[in-house]
Amino acid sequence: MTGHNRYKVMSNELVSKTDPGDPMVYQIRLKGHLGSQWTDWFEGLTITLEEDGNTLLTGPVIDQAALHGLLKKVRDLGMPLVSVIQAQFNETNPYRSIKEKKMDPIKKTTEIKDGKVILSTLWIFAMFNYLYADVMTLMDPELLKKFMSGYVGSMQITRGFLFGAAVLMETAIAMVLLSRILKHEANRWANILAGVIHTLVVFFSLFAGKPVFHLMFFAIIEIACTLFIVWYAWKWTNPEGKPE
Repeated sequence: MTGHNRYKVMSNELVSKTDPGDPMVYQIRLKGHLGSQWTDWFEGLTITLEEDGNTLLTGPVIDQAALHGLLKKVRDLGMPLVSVIQAQFNETNPYRSIKEKKMDPIKKTTEIKDGKVILSTLWIFAMFNYLYADVMTLMDPELLKKFMSGYVGSMQITRGFLFGAAVLMETAIAMVLLSRILKHEANRWANILAGVIHTLVVFFSLFAGKPVFHLMFFAIIEIACTLFIVWYAWKWTNPEGKPE
């Protein structure tokens, strides 16, 4: 079947299925992405560039003559036609059929991936603050002298203390990776738990010795970051309503 006949057959099939009393929208899917210069050519239609490389044209069609004219425009583009779907108007959102109210699977997956990226990035941000707070502390002669004598504030630096600090820092480092690979529910609770622990540790560290302005500055940012991680993970729902 030639391209011209294919468009003609599809348009005739849609005409035969149309109920003149019902307002309708049409969804025309083309293979390939349509350039922005064609927006005026399809005035009145919504042009959506889909992730799979297709273009979706969506909008109302006044009558069958307009439908035939629209399909002729599509044919003249020379882009392969994937599908033409006739859908019932929905009064609250006339450009979406009732079937389309359900979230597209690709969109669901994208939302989960976006959440993972945000949480992982927040942990990277927190790690940089932890790192530079320690680096700048070593530039303070008074604090450096205390470190050399074996104390952090009023706490003695022992091997047990260093091991505990290493475990704490490793949880933040691990969360950069775990936020990317854990499934949704496990991901949420791991971020909530790690975020609460780091928030409390940094908060109580503010009272471990006399105030140091640069450490207080970093601590405020770190606490805000880990509290946001806890809040974001708590509010982060699975769009599919079930485990991945």
